[in-house]
Amino acid sequence: MMCPVCGKFEFTELQETDLLFRDEMQCSICGWKYDQRQHEDHDLKNGLNELSLNEYQAWYKQKIKENPDFDFQDENYQAAAHMCPVCHHYQFEDENSFDVCPFCGWCDDALMENEPDKWADNANDLCLNEFRERYQKFCLANPKYRFEKNGFRNS
Repeated sequence: MMCPVCGKFEFTELQETDLLFRDEMQCSICGWKYDQRQHEDHDLKNGLNELSLNEYQAWYKQKIKENPDFDFQDENYQAAAHMCPVCHHYQFEDENSFDVCPFCGWCDDALMENEPDKWADNANDLCLNEFRERYQKFCLANPKYRFEKNGFRNS
């Protein structure tokens, strides 16, 4: 089904990453959340969308009129700072920043953090749980460790 608001997004072609961080299906173009009840009753408010479908269409039309390059995701993006999931000593500024923790060497990767037993050799050489285990073993064996770009070193 095409998005009834913008007509530019096919809800049947959702990718795994489209649903990775939320429970509902949401158009990445205009932000409308798929709601069958609101799709059937265009005046229904406070479903998954606070606005009715008719109101949402009018809102989106106004946004496009004001800015033809309107991008829902860019306009509604909120950085989500979080602690390193391996050592908890470093705060990444945003999810999926791909920054490297200066304490343990973990490369920030939301996909790997959401599925901690998968995705080895993605942004990191090991999956999150294996990386944690290696880090903990190394810390126990080397209490004065320091991380270097290409691995651990003793100091």
